[in-house]
Amino acid sequence: MQRWLPNGRDNGQLLSLYAYVIAYTHKVIGWLFPKLTVYHIQLYAPALCFMIGLGAVFLFLERYYGVMFACIVGVLLATLPGSISRSIAGFSDRDAWCWMLGTLAVISYLWKERLPLGRQRWLTTALAGFIVFLGGLSWEAFGVFVLIIVAIELWKFVTIDTEEHFKEYLFWLVMFVPWLYLISPVYPSGYGFSTHVTALLLFPPLTVCAVRGIRHGLLKGIVSLRQHAQKLTWGLTLIALMLGIGYFFFQAETFETTAFAFQESLLMKNISELEDPNFGFWTNWYGGVFALGSLGWIVASFQFGWWKGLPMALSLSLFTVTTFFRDPMNIWVGEATCNTLFIVSLGLTVLSFAVASVLSTVK
Repeated sequence: MQRWLPNGRDNGQLLSLYAYVIAYTHKVIGWLFPKLTVYHIQLYAPALCFMIGLGAVFLFLERYYGVMFACIVGVLLATLPGSISRSIAGFSDRDAWCWMLGTLAVISYLWKERLPLGRQRWLTTALAGFIVFLGGLSWEAFGVFVLIIVAIELWKFVTIDTEEHFKEYLFWLVMFVPWLYLISPVYPSGYGFSTHVTALLLFPPLTVCAVRGIRHGLLKGIVSLRQHAQKLTWGLTLIALMLGIGYFFFQAETFETTAFAFQESLLMKNISELEDPNFGFWTNWYGGVFALGSLGWIVASFQFGWWKGLPMALSLSLFTVTTFFRDPMNIWVGEATCNTLFIVSLGLTVLSFAVASVLSTVK
């Protein structure tokens, strides 16, 4: 009663693909094995989904980075389910399902980027878009995975002068944007916990598409702009980023009562797994994995060179310290100062990536 109507969430605003998958899996398998119940499927589906996602990560990394690197990442990721109490008990709700779809969505897109032009690349693009479509029907925050793909496209946009694979990107969008908007009421008229679903999942890729389309049209129609292509690219990118920041501040008050909130609503406070863990629990269970991941990002920054990578490494270090080591930082410098440093780290991180992208285009 605290999570569903009449006192909680509106069922009409749910993204319930996982429930349908469980039900129809039981219909199909139950016809072959009558003794198999829905309970059995719910019990084993999370483990199966998690292994599929983990296997996809391993195979992708093994193919492009070697078996040792893939094994290290696989072992680290395999420890993550122990961090969630209900996963230890054997139930992970739709967590493992969404993890699997998110992993497959990103990996299929990265795989597509490495393929030569041809039929296989188009088929992989369609697969990547269709997986995003499934994820969009499964989880309100699936846009987090889409943001990874958007970040890839945005980085390519500001570091490569030529406009490549624009039709391919449009095809990827067509695979999920119109269908999510038409099938689920969450996207055209989301409210409550679904207020920002469209802004998180659909708006970022559409914005990148609009920016790329405007740039392509201007460079094609106005010859004199071609010698200023890089400046035009950054101008359009900054406009897009400002629109995103403006939306965030304009909707800031609604975040306190929506699913992407900061746990201020009564419903969010009553969900025990969303409570902030103490620092000891964090580090003992899974904080080390995220710390290692952050260290990887910091060290990888220097692949751009010492002077390009140093600002990125410093800003990412500050971000890591003010997030994953928040409790000690609050004790050492105070909560208000730590909040300020966190905001500064966000700005510096964006700025350092921008500087690196600009320097990467300098011949």
